[in-house]
Amino acid sequence: MTTRRVLLAVGALVAVVGVAFVWVVGRAIVDAPERTPRISAFADGRFAEVEPFRYCPVQEPLCEYEGSTAVLPVRPGHPLQLSLPGEISDSPWGFAAVYQDPETGEALEADDYFAPGTRNTLTVEPTRDGLDLVGVEVRLPSGVIDVDTNQEEIVSHAIWSIATTREGQGGDSGDGGTGTAEDG
Repeated sequence: MTTRRVLLAVGALVAVVGVAFVWVVGRAIVDAPERTPRISAFADGRFAEVEPFRYCPVQEPLCEYEGSTAVLPVRPGHPLQLSLPGEISDSPWGFAAVYQDPETGEALEADDYFAPGTRNTLTVEPTRDGLDLVGVEVRLPSGVIDVDTNQEEIVSHAIWSIATTREGQGGDSGDGGTGTAEDG
């Protein structure tokens, strides 16, 4: 073989390998699973990237989905701060904060609803009227019709859940297995 033929053969081989590489990378990108939206939560010097507790398609809001609840410590003077990505805040979304009486254990849920694009951050006080914050949820609503009653209901097709603990009072001061919790 002449040098020219060897160079042509090597060039052809490089071209074939290059095309195959581009095809494989392209398929990997197309076939890659979508990442579910995550909420950034910060409380008392700790950060957690919160994955969904439930994340179902809008068309199938009651699907089986096994998520977990993140856990962050809070204490008076150090509120829980949430930052929501556009996948959540650009839709109508709801928020629930659950406060509990430390003496009686009685709980109170405070709910808010937000129009698309109106809010992407939220600050939640760790106490409210003498009650302690024990958890929050961010919810994406979906309408369903109960086939038995023919009544419309609003359910949450996606939920991000954070349990809050008082620093030094039991519970996990980490991330509850849902992301990274770091000292700030």
